[in-house]
Amino acid sequence: MTYFKIVLGFECGVDKSVCSLGYPDYCAKCISKRFNDAHFLVEIENVNEEDSQEKRKEMNFRYIWRKYQDILNIRHVIILSKTGLAIFNLAVGDEPINANLLSGFIQANILFSDEALTDKDKHPKIEWAIEEKFNEFQYKHFNILLREGEYSRICLILDEKASNNLREFLSNFTEIFEDFYKKDLIEFETTNSINAFQSAKSLIEKTFEIYMIYPQTLSAQIPPSVIENFSLIQKALYDFSRDLLKDNPYFFIPNLLTKTYRTLGVKSKEEIIWNIYQMLRENIFISTEMKFQREEIVQREQEIQEREYEIQKIMEMKDIEEIKEETKDLTISDEKKRMKLYLKKGEIAEKDGAYEAALSEYKKALTYAQEFNLEPTIGKISYKVLQILKLNKEVELNFAAEQANRAEKKKDYITALKYLFQIRDMLIAEQADEDYNKKIIKLDQRIDRLQNSLR
Repeated sequence: MTYFKIVLGFECGVDKSVCSLGYPDYCAKCISKRFNDAHFLVEIENVNEEDSQEKRKEMNFRYIWRKYQDILNIRHVIILSKTGLAIFNLAVGDEPINANLLSGFIQANILFSDEALTDKDKHPKIEWAIEEKFNEFQYKHFNILLREGEYSRICLILDEKASNNLREFLSNFTEIFEDFYKKDLIEFETTNSINAFQSAKSLIEKTFEIYMIYPQTLSAQIPPSVIENFSLIQKALYDFSRDLLKDNPYFFIPNLLTKTYRTLGVKSKEEIIWNIYQMLRENIFISTEMKFQREEIVQREQEIQEREYEIQKIMEMKDIEEIKEETKDLTISDEKKRMKLYLKKGEIAEKDGAYEAALSEYKKALTYAQEFNLEPTIGKISYKVLQILKLNKEVELNFAAEQANRAEKKKDYITALKYLFQIRDMLIAEQADEDYNKKIIKLDQRIDRLQNSLR
């Protein structure tokens, strides 16, 4: 056998401030165990902690990112007594789960596992999912991770298989929960009363930090000095969260992450999530309790948008409906006079640059022409309507371009990028210009240049 001595840099992935195994005394054993579990036969001679500020920052970014991924993985938390009765359950995700039915399924699997465990020596080829008081099994399309405590069983219902970090969090929570509720858990065996465990919700939210998937809003009391001292990413997050709150009373972290990552470009998602996490801890972002599921949130947002659209249409069509009613009693001569009147008013408004008003007047004139089926006139007015819509779009583009230029001159690159992406989205939506591809390429080059300025 050939023997090698290797000096190896290894990132354990757990911040020392939350290490449950005993930093730094247990580090050598922990590293050795991880290599052996991966089927590497190693002998650890010496372990030294390297103090690199940049590496530590990157590790912290990855640590919070992995924690965020673990949070997104959780769909339901169920706490069982040792006899298998559900004493508390908390829905985290958007898919309803019958806790009583699931607790029966979990208990049946535990009994099967216990029976199989006693026969382990007789059946050495069986693959076991039992490790260090953990049980893992599947229910429908969910993964269940169960941690055996002394007085209870804590179950996480997950979308994907649990990470090692999530296992550690579950172990920590089990110890904290049993320490806090030890007396109540013992009494439950005779009383079967679950009232004492209702406060476990806040303990679960705090330990697993699942408030990160709740709706978020901005604190109403952020001192100006705090805003002035925001980092580049925090300033972007603050600005974009304000934009998102213009349309809804809350926002979700994935939406804020996507918007910020797209705009900044050169910053990693891990670093952005780390900054979001810090702003949550400093109460700049405030989590609001999710009293309804995510599907219902989406449905409500859609209903609001549809209602606003209908209201807008009603306001636009109010005069149109009145015009249609009027035409029943008008002669063709009177109708032409009315149509010309609205055309004239539209042309005056267009000349003054009041394009919304011009569009409204042209639509009224178009209604008269359509009611009396005046084909040549319908075509002419329709063309005017299309031109106004085009002018409106140009006004929006020019405004966004002016704001982007002004922000860039002030070296406010985040605001400049926000407007440049707005221009890009508008151009892609239209694609009517023959120079469309050239404009997009030129715009992308400018975006890349500004994003590189943020490095």
